[in-house]
Amino acid sequence: MSIAKVARFYREYGLVRTISKTARQGKRALSNLSKLKVRTCKVCERLSIFLRTYDTQEAECCIRCGANLRYEMLAQLIRSEFGDELQSMNVMDLDPSSPLRHILGNAASCVRTYYKPGAEFGSTRAIDGAQAEDITCLTLASESLDLIVSSDVLEHVPDLRRAFTESARVLRPGGMHLFTVPVSRVTERRAILADTGIQYLLPAEYHLDPLDPNGILAFWNVGFDLPEVMADVGLVISIAMGPLGEDGRIVWKAMRP
Repeated sequence: MSIAKVARFYREYGLVRTISKTARQGKRALSNLSKLKVRTCKVCERLSIFLRTYDTQEAECCIRCGANLRYEMLAQLIRSEFGDELQSMNVMDLDPSSPLRHILGNAASCVRTYYKPGAEFGSTRAIDGAQAEDITCLTLASESLDLIVSSDVLEHVPDLRRAFTESARVLRPGGMHLFTVPVSRVTERRAILADTGIQYLLPAEYHLDPLDPNGILAFWNVGFDLPEVMADVGLVISIAMGPLGEDGRIVWKAMRP
């Protein structure tokens, strides 16, 4: 990229905005300024600044749309797999504020969902129109969807097997669930949600959660043996893209035959 092009982008987009955002993120972001990148985002497809707010590629995000590597991988797959066909598809996105919303918004219908204990599942909230759903017990009709998209969600579902069988129920034949989860060597349960509370099988592991400052508990490690472990859920599971990046990020595809 030429110096003139970068300078023009800074003028048009506003370098002040970038600096102020960095300052709000604190010292961690400032210490990673040397890793700032200017390139075209694969999600919003605009020239943007990618800035790390933590010393990890997971936290390297497009300042325009908020996408990081896993969202860029999902965007590439959605465009390559479906193209203009997306306009005739029914889609469910398990992240109501996903950077992919501008892509998935081109579908014939797109249900953006969120999970909150105690919510009335199937209802929509006024603030953004997102629908309360539980991936293990959806209110959607059988064979009503062509595509489900989730990014770093399934590792937090206590009953992962039921999440997949429920995905299989609502997907039409040939439909798929594209998803990312943190990469692990093998698939293993980290914790169980029992009547008496949470039983830990491995040391508790919490991931960052924009809705909860305490983080969100990971119930599963998901490894390369996932297709064998979940061979009986009614879906054919395979790696659709990756490993890519510093963390060997993967996008999985779970297709209903």
